[in-house]
Amino acid sequence: MKRRHCLAACAALAGQARGQGLRPLAIGFDEGSLPTMYRAGAQPAARGIYPALVGLAFAALGRPCELRALPFKRLLADVDGGQLLAGAVIRTPEREQRWLFSQAYFLERLSVYSAGVPFRGLADLTGKRVGVIRGWSYGEAFDAARRLGDFHCEEVSADEHNFAKLLRGRLDYVVATELGGRMLLELPAFERRIASGAAALGVTPIHLALPRSHEGGAALLAAFNTAVEQLQRDGQVEPLVAREIAAAAELVRGRGGVASIA
Repeated sequence: MKRRHCLAACAALAGQARGQGLRPLAIGFDEGSLPTMYRAGAQPAARGIYPALVGLAFAALGRPCELRALPFKRLLADVDGGQLLAGAVIRTPEREQRWLFSQAYFLERLSVYSAGVPFRGLADLTGKRVGVIRGWSYGEAFDAARRLGDFHCEEVSADEHNFAKLLRGRLDYVVATELGGRMLLELPAFERRIASGAAALGVTPIHLALPRSHEGGAALLAAFNTAVEQLQRDGQVEPLVAREIAAAAELVRGRGGVASIA
């Protein structure tokens, strides 16, 4: 029954979009997290794995969308204000009070990086300076320890800035996505000087989200879920991920580093 309901919602949304010429959905993504989501140069269009996957799902529904890259805290405020959908966020109890979420469409592995003592577990962060991205959640365990003051977090807009602070001794650890960290460690500035810990911080599901006040939000999310499931069955997701990683890596190499991109 649930499957049939989702298919019906998907068909209804696609027909509505094509028949009524609906206004494009505005969907926001963080601007500084290569290769998953980022802004390339001065253009506001979002690039990366998450925008590509979300855009492909809505294209399958015949629903036009604008994929925008912007600072993460501004993105959160614009979603609360009803101006955007959140294209790639973690589901937290606090956000669930305000937003509706899709099924997870990607699993993001988080790693902890250092230029000294390698990370082995959350207890290693006690009393340390930890670099994070402004406005991000890093899972319930990390967020709870942060609220308790077990360690001090310093926020920036892009992972590269935290890696640079790590090399200058201004941070003890940096939390970043495994895909983003792997890309940065290939740059001459960071190669062989920074390493990921033996243990991952965790694996976090990534969701599309929208305000609870969004008209037709539940049907939109049901249709999106069905479209993503179809992309997965058709084998389109893995090649898309590989292409976006390669494209982000080429940008990094071609422009001499991440700072000139985001």
